[in-house]
Amino acid sequence: MKFDSAETDGVKVLFQANATLAEGPLWDNRLDLLYWLDIRRRRVSRFDPKKNCQTGVWILPNRPGCIALTSDPDKLVVAAGAEILILNLQDGTKSTHATLPIDTPTLRANDGCVDAQARLWVGTMIDDINAPEQFSGGRLFRIDPDGNIEMVDCEFELPNGIGWSRDGAIMYINDTTARMTYCFDFDAHTGALSNQRVFYDHSHGAGFPDGLSVDADGCIWSAQWDGWNIRKISPEGHLVKEVPMPVRRPSSATFFGPNMDHIVITSATVDFTTADFLASPDAGSLFSMPAGAKGVVENQFSLSVDSGVSP
Repeated sequence: MKFDSAETDGVKVLFQANATLAEGPLWDNRLDLLYWLDIRRRRVSRFDPKKNCQTGVWILPNRPGCIALTSDPDKLVVAAGAEILILNLQDGTKSTHATLPIDTPTLRANDGCVDAQARLWVGTMIDDINAPEQFSGGRLFRIDPDGNIEMVDCEFELPNGIGWSRDGAIMYINDTTARMTYCFDFDAHTGALSNQRVFYDHSHGAGFPDGLSVDADGCIWSAQWDGWNIRKISPEGHLVKEVPMPVRRPSSATFFGPNMDHIVITSATVDFTTADFLASPDAGSLFSMPAGAKGVVENQFSLSVDSGVSP
């Protein structure tokens, strides 16, 4: 694929992370800091836009699927392997908050997000290319602040990016290998999902829907793995635009910056061939672009409940 820089909507390299599988960009508006994952290297990294450099790296015991803010700005919640960890950014210590009831070692936590009620939602995926093809690893879990875990759905192939409509009444989730963005009616009080339906069918375009973000107007921004693009989709489920990317595997996108009016896009080089690297030499970098829209502040996982967290 030829990348035309004149059609990029201002896409540029924000940071040459040289990541294998960069994912889960997370903006902390309290401190103006950006976090992201390199899943294969088991890393959480931090970037300071004001200093224009990386200012921290934390190594995890297992491959992380997602990170989220907590009510304590010195701590993140991390889903890694089967564990939901609380990562102390000051001293690097990790505490187990909960453990997902995953019944096979080929599964791990994948992407996730915190809802307005301070609960963490995490999907799972098969992390073994030799696992039986007929086994579906696509489960969706809700982790409450008190450590309670509920399996909410198990009908996905590979659940990925998660988000909510601006009124909180609809939950969106990308199912990557199914090439669908689904939506559900969402009961904010109980966390129950109902009325699953297709919100957007990605099979008519390039790539597989990976991470997503919802802007202040209710539009969904979906990174398209193997698609060389990210897509903006209206609240009504219509494609607004498709922004070309200079890399084959954009993996996730979120809003960042003091005004939350720019988007950061992570990218991956996992399983790249020499031809892939030649076609997209900046792959593995973090990219940014002006969005022409504004994001919303990330929800925080509550640490106010004593759940018996153990070191």
